Amino acid sequence: MPTARPDTAWQPAPAREFGRPDAYIAIALFVFSWLIASLYLPAFRAGGGTPQFYQSDFGPAVMSACGRGFVNVDARTIPPLAAFLDTRVNTFACSDLPARPAPAQLGLLPSVCRYLMLATAGVWRVTGVSWTSVDILLSAMFATAIAGGFLALRFAAGRTLAIIGSLLWAVSPMHLANLPHLRDYSKTPFFILTALAVALVVSERRTLWLFVCGALFGAVQGIGFGMRTDAILNFVPFLVALFAAGPRALADQLAAKIASAVAALAVFALVAYPIFGIYGSSDGLSKIALLGLTTPFDQPLSVRAAPYNFGGLYNDSYVASVVYGDWTRAHAGARDAEPSGAAFAKASRDYAFRLASAFPGDMLTRVTGSVVQTLNLPFSIAYGSAPTGVTNRLLVWLADLRLRLMLALIGTGPAVAGLLIVLIACSRLRDGLVSFALLIFLTAYPVIQFHGRHTFHLEFLVIAAFVWLASLAFRAGRQVVSGHWPPALAIARGTGLVIGLIAVSVLIVVAARLVQVPQARDLFDRYEHASTDALTLTAVHQANGQTLLSAAIFEAVDGRRVQQALLVADVSAALSCAHAPDELTLRYLQGGNRPPVDYDFSTRVALPATRSGGGATRVFFPAYAIDLGQGNSARFAGVEVTEAGASCVHLSRARGVDNAIWLDATLAPDWRQQPLYQRLYLGPVFPERVWLKIAHWWPAVAALG
Repeated sequence: MPTARPDTAWQPAPAREFGRPDAYIAIALFVFSWLIASLYLPAFRAGGGTPQFYQSDFGPAVMSACGRGFVNVDARTIPPLAAFLDTRVNTFACSDLPARPAPAQLGLLPSVCRYLMLATAGVWRVTGVSWTSVDILLSAMFATAIAGGFLALRFAAGRTLAIIGSLLWAVSPMHLANLPHLRDYSKTPFFILTALAVALVVSERRTLWLFVCGALFGAVQGIGFGMRTDAILNFVPFLVALFAAGPRALADQLAAKIASAVAALAVFALVAYPIFGIYGSSDGLSKIALLGLTTPFDQPLSVRAAPYNFGGLYNDSYVASVVYGDWTRAHAGARDAEPSGAAFAKASRDYAFRLASAFPGDMLTRVTGSVVQTLNLPFSIAYGSAPTGVTNRLLVWLADLRLRLMLALIGTGPAVAGLLIVLIACSRLRDGLVSFALLIFLTAYPVIQFHGRHTFHLEFLVIAAFVWLASLAFRAGRQVVSGHWPPALAIARGTGLVIGLIAVSVLIVVAARLVQVPQARDLFDRYEHASTDALTLTAVHQANGQTLLSAAIFEAVDGRRVQQALLVADVSAALSCAHAPDELTLRYLQGGNRPPVDYDFSTRVALPATRSGGGATRVFFPAYAIDLGQGNSARFAGVEVTEAGASCVHLSRARGVDNAIWLDATLAPDWRQQPLYQRLYLGPVFPERVWLKIAHWWPAVAALG
């Protein structure tokens, strides 16, 4: 494929055009990567790693592999199948299936991951049904990702840099650690093929090839959508690049661009048709976003805590109870006061919208944290220096060498991305703007749930930025040596564009916080001024040396699925208080024969230092009692505290705030003087050495965020 030649006053000479050697290199990388995956996956399991991809839901894949169709069965009635799906055994023999097994509902996961199940079934038809045979599918995905990554990098760099970038990603501990988890890894090749498609439509000028590229892109992403729903997001960079990026004017080849886009969307709709509509009747997407707002994601996003939070547990059952409680309060007395099915999906969306409307500054702060932390993914040490299961001394030494290289570059991701966009904008401001927009989109959407299994593939994006910048710098250096200097105006406008875009982004966050603060103050003023009913507490000494201040709030399960109350724990250093506690545990108890473990909503609450006579710290929190059916239940039991601090805590129930958002809030006496918004730790924005100097010489700047 020909590469566009320079068409501006100054532009680095393009990378050498594609040739037959590139095809050979891509094939070699495919084979080499397949070998890496096929050797690593058994080593991962031997080293104690456990693949996690909802194996218990793969009943339809087994049935399909055994020629029974894509249907589900009640595995409990087939002990060998139950043992296989529970991963207690590695293999399953189709002959163990009865002639007429008891049918079961297909379920959400097999429905939305239908093509992933069918791909697994296809492998099993050839190899026999076994979990280790899944390695073949994973190896193919891994090899496709690495070879495709090389081809994508070739549009921005020469062969040597493209190979280096591909191999750095191939041996990344973050990348390899997520390889065994089939469902989460399955999005990776489709993301890389999107990068390749973007590069093609930016450089391609032939109408027919644009159309073919669009149709192929739609087909590939349609298959990807049936493996991992994230694939639908790949349309954003493809369409933006198709219509707005590259040397063509916006109106140039407009008909061909439209035809390519229509082909992509039409073929996608045709291929993905069996999957459409499934999420519309589920609570999945909204609840995933609500889970991503909980406090376990604060540290990964570099978010500094506010006096409140949107939930202290990364727990499906907890978030479902919060959504259920909010809906029932808002619809008290109505026919749909207890949501189920589609109504629960609407309840999840409504609650997410209420939070976003009331706390827009926090939402944008978390988005900013996602952008910054995604740009620093290659420098993460969360997965160690060597991937799980790798014990060979030479490989461990090489992994340690790679880690030291990454640590030397820690914090440089945002700077590299910014400098790259400056250089792109030196040739065309429009391309600089498009690059910035796509960068923000690709690094911001992981805020939905900033977890390694959701973000690991974006490490390639950062490695690609380093490779592209290195290539531009090298090629620009050759231009300068030959006497072709970039005009000062081009450098100034590129730099100005990036600075301006960053400034606008910061102003948007500041404006959102200005909108949020009075809303948050009004909400917590309502908490503070709510009427309360004091609760009688019974001190029960615990085996761990703590004291449970038990309160009879929910006497018994009364047939309602969720009972709820907004409680307030007042903690003060009065004369009767021996020693003010520095934390409380909000304790839940479960009753029945086999209550689910995920209904233990017990959480710890850190308390600010409480001074004698300085007023009480008030801890507001929603409490729940849940009827789990079949005699099982879970309920708030009381506040657990040190024995010396038990006399410092008083518990009451707040009244008259049913139509407000219920959040966990720890309001110290001076809470009105504290920032009523979440903030960012700014360290990851800068290279580590630069940040250490800033923090040392200008601590006031380091405290911003």
